[in-house]
Amino acid sequence: MSFFAPEKHAAFEFSEERPELFKPINRNEFSENALFLLDCYGIDNANHPMAIFVSMVDKMSVNQREVISRLEAAIALAGVEFGRIDLAIGKAAETQGQVKALMAALNQMQKDFALTTNKIRQRSNSDIVLNHLKPCIYGFFGAILTLLVVFITLRLKLV
Repeated sequence: MSFFAPEKHAAFEFSEERPELFKPINRNEFSENALFLLDCYGIDNANHPMAIFVSMVDKMSVNQREVISRLEAAIALAGVEFGRIDLAIGKAAETQGQVKALMAALNQMQKDFALTTNKIRQRSNSDIVLNHLKPCIYGFFGAILTLLVVFITLRLKLV
């Protein structure tokens, strides 16, 4: 047993030595837990030290809940912003990959162009002229062969 056990509630009891005005408790200002506590002790005077203490603790609890809800809202907004940042980073990485692919294609195209240019430079003028004249020569041979076939078929029919 504690030395202070009999005086457990003595500090919170209403004393006749302290003349205080009676002020009824506004039950709308307290939470359910605070009202339950005040009802357990049978306190109905708002100027009672226990009522003042419960009121302070109740207000601190309300303030803590409000701060926690604001913190949760800030965390949710931060999560949304981090999500947007992740999407932007992903899009930037995708774009960078496309740019790398385009650069690789451009480098291959430049190599192919340089190879073709070198091949053309190594050719002589007669090779280039002959290359352009080959279709004409093939066309003339085709025409001569066609005329020869027509001539032979007509010659064989007439004989």
